[in-house]
Amino acid sequence: MKNSRVTSMKRQLLGAAVVLVLLALCGSEARAWPQKTIMVKMRDGAQLATEVYFPTSYEEGKTYPVLLMRTPYGRKQWGDMLAAFVVPAGFILVSQDTRGRFDSEGFSSSFMDDSLDGYEAVEWVAAQSWCRGGKVGTVGISAMGITQFMMDKEAPPHLSCQLIMAATPSLYDTAYQGGGFKRALVLSWLGGNKFPVEVLQLLHSNVDYGGIWHIMDLGLDYDKVNWPIQHMAGWYDMFLGNNLDAFVQIREKGGPNARNTQRLIIGPWTHQGFLGLAGGTKQGELVYPTNAIYDVPKAVGFFKDCMRGKTMNEAHSVRYYVMGDVDDPSAPGNEWRTAPYWPVAATNIPWYLHKDGTLGDKKPRASDDAVHFISDPANPVPTIGGANLSLKRGPMDQRPIEGRDDVIVFSTPPLEKPIEITGPIKARLYVSVDTVDADFAVRLSDVYPDGRSMLLTDGLVRASHRESKEYRTPTVPGKVYELDVDLWATSIVFNKGHQIRISVSGTNFPRFDVNMHNGRYFDLQDNELRDAVESDIKEYYSKPDLADDYKVANNTLYLSGEHASFIMLPVVAEY
Repeated sequence: MKNSRVTSMKRQLLGAAVVLVLLALCGSEARAWPQKTIMVKMRDGAQLATEVYFPTSYEEGKTYPVLLMRTPYGRKQWGDMLAAFVVPAGFILVSQDTRGRFDSEGFSSSFMDDSLDGYEAVEWVAAQSWCRGGKVGTVGISAMGITQFMMDKEAPPHLSCQLIMAATPSLYDTAYQGGGFKRALVLSWLGGNKFPVEVLQLLHSNVDYGGIWHIMDLGLDYDKVNWPIQHMAGWYDMFLGNNLDAFVQIREKGGPNARNTQRLIIGPWTHQGFLGLAGGTKQGELVYPTNAIYDVPKAVGFFKDCMRGKTMNEAHSVRYYVMGDVDDPSAPGNEWRTAPYWPVAATNIPWYLHKDGTLGDKKPRASDDAVHFISDPANPVPTIGGANLSLKRGPMDQRPIEGRDDVIVFSTPPLEKPIEITGPIKARLYVSVDTVDADFAVRLSDVYPDGRSMLLTDGLVRASHRESKEYRTPTVPGKVYELDVDLWATSIVFNKGHQIRISVSGTNFPRFDVNMHNGRYFDLQDNELRDAVESDIKEYYSKPDLADDYKVANNTLYLSGEHASFIMLPVVAEY
């Protein structure tokens, strides 16, 4: 079995492939640029390794527009590639190893130091004689996008514009979506990239929002953002929900220079297939038309206009891809659209779950309909596709799990005409359990006429976090609770003859850790976790750590009367 270091290297090479294809599309050729390494001193004396790439025409005494990228993956690997993209356009590129990574000094605490370090990096760049007008732009994808969100908490006065791709402004909401620990994501990224095991222990021991999570959450400081940002997200990306939230919240709460200058692009992409480049048109088990590959120069155009202070057209603030039937070229969907805001205009319609397994917009007439299912931590429902990093990702066929007794499935009849759903997706479940805690996972699928149940999006809620993510409240066995499950968002035209399907279960592992139903999160043993990080983190996160006192939960899902469970779908049009 390949070890985690090899897995991490493959991930980085895949990221490199994305950038190289992007460069090819833009007509730039990789080459060596005049550059120098500078150790930039931070507030506490730690020096961060910083690479500066200059245009071949660089002259002392002249000034140039400057872009900054801060990365935990190696400033030279990513800097060399990005330089070939931006330096020929007349930019100076500054690429910096984040604290404790590669050649930078200090302790690598994941993103906990990036707000202050990012602030100082921006201000250092602005003070250099070659920086035009003291204005600094920042750029990056994934972790390099998160470092941008984190620096925004300190609002560097010389930060003028950002291009943030596939990133999250809130690390807690990423690590504990709906209160459930994102086991594979967190363990594979921190362990696979060899962050100190103490960081992983710290994040996993802080299961409630607060404390350390505040310093990694831009949501508390959206009002400080006062510059344009080009946000880019993917319908199957692991950061989609928070990515969209940042765009919406900054437009509402940001400073006067931010509210009308936020831009959003959403494509049919997974994290590794972002922009449709590295994986071509294939995402998960579906192959989209060639228009799913994003026209990269448009994103570049935004960045150049932004750095030059050009006014943006607010009427096209949002550009999003409406997915559709990939097997039928004449089917509606699979096209780009524009809108002035997000979410786009839609009619939110509740689609109710019926005891006979149907899904429809009519409320069940019976007064006591319910279904029962178990959730066994020792036999969890496996993850198949979705918004993942290290696991298989994107739209994948859910039929292998839909036949299980612990997965409850609800489907519409084959549609008589196409229906477009675009916007946030939320499910409201009325449930009771016989334990002090339980999880409820919901999946939304597009069922093709041949039976394939292709996952669109999913979500999970931990019942003990139903009141607040800041604390947990045990469930009382037998009491009925109202739980809201956030499935983030999607945009698709369900074609004629297709079915809309919802499934409900108590687990989705290892995308989410299993609930032991004993009222607490299972504690990772320090020695076991250290051994796992030192050897093979994938082997560790792929199997549940069963507590000695774990319980099998007997769950009841209520379907009628005042407890009629439903999923709210934003209907844009019926064709």
